[in-house]
Amino acid sequence: MNSLLPVWIDLSAVGVGAFAGALYAIFNKRFDLVGVIAIAILTGLGGGLIRDLLLASGRPSGMQDKYIITVLVAVLLALLLGRWYLALRSLGERIVATLDSLAMGFFAVAGTYKALLFNASILVAVLLGVITAVGGGVLRDIVARRTPAIFTGGPLYATATALGSLLFAILDRIDLNRDLAVALTVIMIFTIHMLSIRFRLHLKPALDSLDFDDREGKG
Repeated sequence: MNSLLPVWIDLSAVGVGAFAGALYAIFNKRFDLVGVIAIAILTGLGGGLIRDLLLASGRPSGMQDKYIITVLVAVLLALLLGRWYLALRSLGERIVATLDSLAMGFFAVAGTYKALLFNASILVAVLLGVITAVGGGVLRDIVARRTPAIFTGGPLYATATALGSLLFAILDRIDLNRDLAVALTVIMIFTIHMLSIRFRLHLKPALDSLDFDDREGKG
């Protein structure tokens, strides 16, 4: 197995996740500064914290100065760029969605690879890759009192990261060059997620018949 992934991958994902979380807290929920920082921390670090707790890997990697400083810098950028984002909301949302998609790819790689380092099976590694990628967003939504986006038939967050995590685990198992494996995984996750946004490729409710029954009952 290859050596540890470069720390910039983790920090980049944390920074982008925290930035998106801060923008959400500022404009969608109108939180105060404490609330914005809290949401940024949850979004940027939440998935990794859950992963490390499940792996029982000791102190979570996110509890280091460089990660917390990255979150605070992301919050500062969100505050500084806030007026631009508000004035160009449509363009800003597309840019944030693009960055968020890239962050998901890096989170998935980091989560999957760390699980493999702890001798997890491929199935467990994929699960932890998905948790790392979407866990922060789930915690953000819970705190903001809304149903987590990955459960409501939105863009293919979990599906994209699951497929990407599986790809990375397989490429790592066959000892493909680490940098190439990371690039292929991030490209795959980014492509699936952005296509799902562009063409509205969403998962349907688990049982469509329930919606039909509801309409019958109302009739």
